[in-house]
This record gives sequence, C-alpha cells and structure tokens, in this order.
Amino acid sequence: MRYYLKGDHLSHFIGEGVRWCLADALDLPFPDATFDAAVSGYLVRNVTDIRRAFEEQMRVVKPGGRVVCLETSPPPRTIVLPLVRLYLKTVIPLLGYLLTGHRRPYRYLADSTQHFMKSSQLASIMRDVGIGEVIYHRFMFGTQAVYAGTRPQ
Repeated sequence: MRYYLKGDHLSHFIGEGVRWCLADALDLPFPDATFDAAVSGYLVRNVTDIRRAFEEQMRVVKPGGRVVCLETSPPPRTIVLPLVRLYLKTVIPLLGYLLTGHRRPYRYLADSTQHFMKSSQLASIMRDVGIGEVIYHRFMFGTQAVYAGTRPQ
C-alpha cells in the first residue's frame, strides 16, 4: 500500500487510490523501511528539530532509498545581493498581498529565508544523521536549494 502525506489544500491534485495522512514530521506513523523515497518541500525550516525530521525521513525510507529536500537558503554575498534582498523583503510580500490579501506569511518567508542556515550546514546535518551521498544544488540566486541523499544499504 502507498502512503502520501499532504496538507488539506493539496487533495484535489492527486487522483483516487491515495491514502492521505496528516502526521507529525518528527514522529511519522509508518513502519521502518516503508518507502522508496521521502520528499519534503519547505519543511525543515519550520520544524523544532531539523535533525529529528531527517532521522524520521531516513527511518521510513528503505535501504538504498532517497531522501530529498527542497528548502530556502540565505542568499550568498554576491554583487546581486542588494537586489535579491529587495526582492525578498519588498516584492514577495507585495505580490503575496496582491494575490491573497495577506502580507504577514510572505514577510515570514523572506525573513526566515535570510536567517536560515547555509546550504552546507543543512547538508552537514543530513550527513550527521547517516544519510549518505548528500548533494545539493542552489538556484534562484542561491535562495532555494534541493538536497538529496541515500539511506545506506
């Protein structure tokens, strides 16, 4: 049987035959080695214990399975940093307000992106919990990163 985690707002994107489950990312309700992969998007920046979240993802993934994480990342100090900061602090909250009528969540996004750990630090946590072959790729002027690793055999 396949299990998928989701937020309530995603239910109409996936077809029938999916068993939905709302669960604590630090205490997943699945047996060890259940899944071929665990994928998270913008999760670890919002949990109380990043290490524990990765330990749980690795626990529920089969040996040889993948742990993949999409997360924000502080922009690197480059010549475009002032423009990236302007975009994060002004453009994103403005667009968010225009689209949703809410500004606060989009301010939080910008602030938490700028104050989150560096990509190398997050990759190091993944390695520390035993995830092997950890790599990451940054994009969008370094403000987003995809991390991937493998549960050892």
